[in-house]
Amino acid sequence: MNKFLIRAREWVWLEGDPEKDRSTGLVVAGAVEIALGFLSFSLAMLLLIGVASAGLGGMNPSHLWMCMGFLFYLTGWFIVVGLGSVKARRWARALVLIGAWMTIFFGTLFLALTLHVLPEVLDLLTENGVSPMLALGELYFVIGALIALQVVFPMIAVGFYNLRGVKATCERRNPNPCWTDRVPLPLLAMGFICAMGCFSLVWCAPTNHVVFVFGRILSGGEGMVVIALISVAFGYVGWGAFTRKIHAWWGAYALVLITSTSMMLTFAEMELADLFTHMGYAPELVEKWERIEAVSPAALTLATCVWGVMVCVYLVWARDCFHPEKDHAEVKSYAGRKAEEDAALPEKPKGPRMRLDD
Repeated sequence: MNKFLIRAREWVWLEGDPEKDRSTGLVVAGAVEIALGFLSFSLAMLLLIGVASAGLGGMNPSHLWMCMGFLFYLTGWFIVVGLGSVKARRWARALVLIGAWMTIFFGTLFLALTLHVLPEVLDLLTENGVSPMLALGELYFVIGALIALQVVFPMIAVGFYNLRGVKATCERRNPNPCWTDRVPLPLLAMGFICAMGCFSLVWCAPTNHVVFVFGRILSGGEGMVVIALISVAFGYVGWGAFTRKIHAWWGAYALVLITSTSMMLTFAEMELADLFTHMGYAPELVEKWERIEAVSPAALTLATCVWGVMVCVYLVWARDCFHPEKDHAEVKSYAGRKAEEDAALPEKPKGPRMRLDD
């Protein structure tokens, strides 16, 4: 019983034995991640086959390519970090932790929104001829998959890759420091998000570069100019996060406040039909979206407010990472740190031991 409690404490408090080799666990975790990569690719192919057989159904073709591109991105991400985990690379452990925390952060908000619109989606399915039991089963399956992919699996990944034994195993098998060791993980995550934000012109192209500017909805050329400025701001904040410049922290804080305030003011005054029209949706799809009362300006305003508060709390928590003078930890190889630890231990007596009866 005592051994069971010790192991449970190790897993709960992430106190795994740093000397224990976790290579097997890293291989298993890497295999799961590679399998998720192939699953993402399979979903992309199924989506393509479904559209080819049933048609777009009024959906803008660019939206289809956006979904396909996201699934291909997930395919590459999972396969790359999975192979890195199998080889116990330091960068793979850091990227998995970043991806898991980002998924938990954004996934919980998306899951809450999904649960909010679930009853009305069920009504739409039944109105379109789907039996209530089948529609309910489909929705339960979707919710279960979202909980597993956005909450359960990321939390398991955080728990495993945070074990000291996992970190020590990666350091033993790859003694030399890599690029992820030179930046704290909170700033590495922030820089990664900003790097994706730099491609806002690409992400927003399928939605006709729709952007919200203090009560107005801009699209087309005007929206492209505003999004280009936002991309530059993301690039500046990301560069500052990697170089640990405190003015980049202020820039990130200002960017979050400006964008969240602008979005909330716009959501409070807009009509959903105008938004979907700017995005290029077909009239029949606009009519269907308007029937879902849960997707309302009030719900979007609340979600934006929650998102802004969460990001501001994160920035306050990560602020000390922008001060290198407060971080006295030096990036060292595993062999060098192990040698220093061994040198600090008291020396054992040498020579024959004396017996008390001599």
